[in-house]
Amino acid sequence: MRRLFAIVLAAVLVPAGAAHARVISAESVLPPGQSGFVSIPGVASGTGSPHLTDQTSLFLSFKRKPATFNLPGETELPRAGVKIVRDAYGVPAVTGASDYDAWWGVGYAVAQDRLFQLELFRRATSGRLAEILGPDYLDDDLIARRDYYTDSEIDAMVKKGPANLWARAQAYADGINAWVARVNSDPSQMPGEFPALGVVPSNWTVRDSARVGVYLARTVPSGDGAELDNARALKGMGPKAFARLLPLRNKGRITTVPGTEGKFPSQPGRTTRDERRSYKNSQRFVANLNLPSEQAGAATTKNALGGSYMWAISKRKRPRKGRKARPAQAYLFNGPQLGFSIPELFVEFEVHSPVQNVRGVSAAGIPLVGIGHNGHVAWGFTSGLSDEDDLYAEQLTGPESYRFKGRDMKMDCRDERFDFRTPATDLPDRLADIVGGKQQLSGSKTERICRTIHGPVQARASGVAFARRYAIWGRELETIDGLTQLNDAQNIRQVNTAMLNVTWNENVIAADDQGNIGYWHPGLHPLRPRNYDERLPYPGTGEAEWRGLLPRSRTPHVINPRQGYLFNWNNMPSVGWTNGDTEARERLTGPFHRARWLRLLVSRARRKGTYEASRDVDGSLTTTAQQRAFVGRLLRRARRRATGRGAQVLDNLLAWHGNYTTTDSAGTVDPGVQTWVEFKAKAEQLALGQFGKAREGLSGSNSTSHEFDIQNGAAYALQNLSPGQLSRAARSAADVLAQKFGTTDPGRWRAKRLMYEWTAQGAASPPDLPFFDRGTWEQSVEVGP
Repeated sequence: MRRLFAIVLAAVLVPAGAAHARVISAESVLPPGQSGFVSIPGVASGTGSPHLTDQTSLFLSFKRKPATFNLPGETELPRAGVKIVRDAYGVPAVTGASDYDAWWGVGYAVAQDRLFQLELFRRATSGRLAEILGPDYLDDDLIARRDYYTDSEIDAMVKKGPANLWARAQAYADGINAWVARVNSDPSQMPGEFPALGVVPSNWTVRDSARVGVYLARTVPSGDGAELDNARALKGMGPKAFARLLPLRNKGRITTVPGTEGKFPSQPGRTTRDERRSYKNSQRFVANLNLPSEQAGAATTKNALGGSYMWAISKRKRPRKGRKARPAQAYLFNGPQLGFSIPELFVEFEVHSPVQNVRGVSAAGIPLVGIGHNGHVAWGFTSGLSDEDDLYAEQLTGPESYRFKGRDMKMDCRDERFDFRTPATDLPDRLADIVGGKQQLSGSKTERICRTIHGPVQARASGVAFARRYAIWGRELETIDGLTQLNDAQNIRQVNTAMLNVTWNENVIAADDQGNIGYWHPGLHPLRPRNYDERLPYPGTGEAEWRGLLPRSRTPHVINPRQGYLFNWNNMPSVGWTNGDTEARERLTGPFHRARWLRLLVSRARRKGTYEASRDVDGSLTTTAQQRAFVGRLLRRARRRATGRGAQVLDNLLAWHGNYTTTDSAGTVDPGVQTWVEFKAKAEQLALGQFGKAREGLSGSNSTSHEFDIQNGAAYALQNLSPGQLSRAARSAADVLAQKFGTTDPGRWRAKRLMYEWTAQGAASPPDLPFFDRGTWEQSVEVGP
């Protein structure tokens, strides 16, 4: 009987359609590793699963593990109808006799790897982190409750969604809860963070998955706006300087959709005359607007994450007139840059059922593959960074009332209690305190949370409440449905249909097995008022309301561009797209945007036409200062005007080819690295010094993902300083470098190679990780006939 059951089980667990898969090659790497499990005895040392850090060496050597379907490994049968095979790196391939069984198995496997991370995600998205991590997390908890939804609102959003999608979420939750029951009955399987923090693992719910989905759909593609910073800058430097440093559109922008393939304006119907008039109206409005202190506004802006890069190359040739194009290979590479944590935000898995075959990554708690490939299509994401929300300055008529279209309106307010544990420390330190027996105290505070007709109130000043209006408000979960369609897409046409259903603003590039490639900049984008400027707060009294949303069929997209390749590194989507309030200041860098370096390398790989050439772009791309290849002429012109130590700085830069990873026997990098850092800083200081302190809000700063990249201030300097002024900046940089290194010898301006700073999402100990400008997870896929 046992043998008969095994034969029947094997028959029902054969992946549907596996024989027809058209993925020729697939590779991926997820440093430090797949698992986040730290055992109870391992809390003090940060140890547990053998798959905590086992992909780090692959990453450092620019190697990747196989990511095709059905790799060999250790098999587990946690229940009838479910098979889990973990490969050599612990990545689970889950096969189910039904769709329910398959997603039950995914939930079970993810819980095995990331149970404590699931607990953190549940608390982060419901505003309850401070309960276990201390009052330093109260601001995060406030944002989670203020800017998102109550339990009843989340439940109502779930009910509106497709029943089959949320049935899958229930299966996923059931699988998680089967593992929760296991660890609660077997202490040896319990992640050590739970007893260390005095927390008992509890059942996961569909609501928990919905909250994680809502949070990611809102925050990963872009953050809240920078209107308050912009308003302060306008007041401080005046309208002419403001328009120069923060233009609605700037020259030389690098776009993903070639101009020959369409302009795709973000505000169709708005003229340049409208823009000039609206800027004057906003100047008058902001001049009389009371602004909150910078400290008061600091917690209202959630910065977008570090960035991401991707590209696709097609070997498909344009057919002669009247003939169809022949199928061909296509290559896709994606490196989402979310910063490095242990464990990572992403968890990798593969799922097979009678209706689905797909492999890739997702955030723990989400029942779908976010980025990955199925048997016919591969796809990747990068943060869209477009301006999808606006800040409205509500004219208060009382503490909780405001004026709108000639009427007094009452805010929707409620009290929220926030409990917290003290003292406040980072998670590893807190765990160490608890293991060491230090006393933990508790406290609580109550916050009044209000909404207006425009959205949640995020800040206040005298007579004004600032409320943020989100285009995606209440519609985040539609993205989960659209991405589920993307998981099942069999060709580029079906990818295009799926993109018409997502509501978030992640850039998407996809390739199918006929050699088609496509790009989309999807989501919900407001059609803004013609009479006020999109860079600044709007009056909330009714005269600056949105004109609706941009039809999703008119968002930037292109399929099979004539150039034969596509690329994106968070650059502008199309020539007709405006900068908005430009929370991501990097979007203002014009011809010096980092995507120019990506475009150059991908165009070269396209000419070579091989999968290896596409995959190997990642090497030069992520080890080289992105602008070095494009500033040679500027540096040479400045060098002709330079003497003495300024000339030495420029000689250092001209001799340096941009690499910041190669080290000498002492572990130090080329002197050009630190010379570049200081030269950029001094050039920016010289160019923006005339604008005083007000410039600080507009210049931008590099994220930890792009340490040697360029921002708005330095790009402005390179585009506007004369050769003589650049030589002056070089002399100033020489003074800083001589003091920093204690020598005037430019050959000895060598610093240790930069290392990543890890974020802990548990008790695991991270390995040393030298800096690259690389993805948190990387996939490289070849599809074709």
